[in-house]
Amino acid sequence: METARPPLLESVPMAGPVSVAVREFELPAFTHPWHRHPEVELTWIIEGSGLRYVGDSVEAFQAGDCCLLGAHLPHAWLSPKDAGPGRVRSLVVQFDPIRLEGLLQLPELTSIVQLLQRAAHGLAFDASCGNRLRQKLSPCTTALSRLNAVLEILDELAAQPNARPLSLAPWAEQRRAASDARMRRVLAHLSDHVDGPIAQKDVARLIGLSPAAFSRFFQRAMGKTFQSYVTDLRLDLACRHLLETGCTVSEGAYAAGFGNLSTFNRVFRERRGMAPREFRRLSFLRS
Repeated sequence: METARPPLLESVPMAGPVSVAVREFELPAFTHPWHRHPEVELTWIIEGSGLRYVGDSVEAFQAGDCCLLGAHLPHAWLSPKDAGPGRVRSLVVQFDPIRLEGLLQLPELTSIVQLLQRAAHGLAFDASCGNRLRQKLSPCTTALSRLNAVLEILDELAAQPNARPLSLAPWAEQRRAASDARMRRVLAHLSDHVDGPIAQKDVARLIGLSPAAFSRFFQRAMGKTFQSYVTDLRLDLACRHLLETGCTVSEGAYAAGFGNLSTFNRVFRERRGMAPREFRRLSFLRS
């Protein structure tokens, strides 16, 4: 899938004068194109597997996958190209945070506001969160009860300690950073040299900043430290090697700039929740 192209801007229909759309999809395959919309989206995969694209992240997904995506964060769930006959199912909740702006100013909803800010990266949750989503929504028969259930779900998700960010940086922040000539130069340099040694002091010198000033500049622009960003960038490249080539795990690690296989395996488990070989086993290539 070519994610460098601009995502399609999708219009999310609302069934009547409501603030929240709740839909369950049952399809032969997930084929919806790379897209974005102003609504926040909570998606639970009930059946199906393939590749999940969120911002600059690409990962394998399977039944139980549960993600919260911020407004305008590009995404797509895609079934494998060679998948046989069958079906896929998902439960999707979408709402425009601007419509709920007044409500979200209430002090009781502070944790939800903070959750939505974190969702600018995209957040992945345990499969159990998807089951809770259905349990909360199934009894709802009115628009108000659905809204209340969604708020309760978001409040529960805000308390989840193991929510994992997906995209390297919030999409809106990436776009703002790209408008800064210095940051464009930094990101281009990292992209060109991700598979080799990268020293923060050398990148700082590239744009005429001291290491300390560069550290503050980078974290303010990208929402994470320089080293954390480089690690995530290399991990994303390694994932693509594992998904899209026939390389071994060690070959994928070294091709992505990891100089030590044990470090790669440890970081992979920490940030993907599984070993690289398990990740590859669960993944499917879609060309």
